[in-house]
Amino acid sequence: MWSREYLGGENLIKKGVKMVKVKSYANIAIVKYWGKKDAEKMIPSTSSISLTLNDMFTETEMEFINDEDIKIAVEKEIKSENCKDKFGDMTDLFYLNGELQDSVHTEKISKVVDLFRKNRSQKVKISTTNNMPTAAGLSSSSSGLSAVIKACNELFGKSYTQSELAQISKFGSGSSSRSFFGPVAAWDKDTGEIYEVKTDLRLAMIVLVLNENKKEISSRNGMELCAKTSTYFDEWVKQSEIDFINMKKYLAENDFEKVGTLTEENALRMHKTIETANPPFTYFNEKTYEAMDFVKNLRNNGEKCYFTMDAGPNVKVLCLEEDLEKLAGIFEEKYKIIVSKTVKL
Repeated sequence: MWSREYLGGENLIKKGVKMVKVKSYANIAIVKYWGKKDAEKMIPSTSSISLTLNDMFTETEMEFINDEDIKIAVEKEIKSENCKDKFGDMTDLFYLNGELQDSVHTEKISKVVDLFRKNRSQKVKISTTNNMPTAAGLSSSSSGLSAVIKACNELFGKSYTQSELAQISKFGSGSSSRSFFGPVAAWDKDTGEIYEVKTDLRLAMIVLVLNENKKEISSRNGMELCAKTSTYFDEWVKQSEIDFINMKKYLAENDFEKVGTLTEENALRMHKTIETANPPFTYFNEKTYEAMDFVKNLRNNGEKCYFTMDAGPNVKVLCLEEDLEKLAGIFEEKYKIIVSKTVKL
């Protein structure tokens, strides 16, 4: 068991009703999780390693509500939206960045809450806020789902350990499981373990926000298509196993150059599965390629920085904490950026 400080949990009383407030951090993978070997048991095709980022996070409040609360909220939304079907059969309320979500999105969160409650008669209101663009390939789901898991653990009076919550969280979002550990976390596809990876490197990231719009193909749908149709997928899985072993070795040896080089190679291999899917597609745009070249040119001129990309167009730049301020100054002249050190959990 770990301290409440780790959870970011805070029990509040609001109008006589218990409410909990938690905070959880996003993580960005340097060895990617991409594909499911067994979706039902949530066994990934690839092991993964990520950085948990202090300045990219989700804050979530959760409280018990009743049928009348749901009725009032839905009626208010229907009047403004003029769309009754969109909010039909709501058993919980889910607000994302201040907006009531429709029944489809709410049901996804309700199924996560079901992992903690006895039945749907225990209705909840979930209010969650991301400090980063949502569904734009910036790992908002990793902080968002892990925050819901933490809030449920508090609200329903459970006492699950850090490792137990990580295991539960992967069924809501695979990547969210790594947000329970930091500054560097691993998810082993063979053992199923999720744990902290030890290194003396003080790593950081600069996110180049190239497009804040919601991506057209979700990570879940993208990885499913690649796993089923990509002609490169089997090779990706084999090489990823080697990458996982090597990355842990390089981190243990505190070899930043090798960590950075492998980070780039692994990201490009993941995106090769996308290019070789049927039909092929891409998460990149012209600005993505320009940013990758910009990072390469900086490195050729002596700067210690490496790129990685997830299921989205935005580029993340891996660097050392000691170089963060200098590099942030360079990148902010050209891009909108999010700068973050890692967080110890």
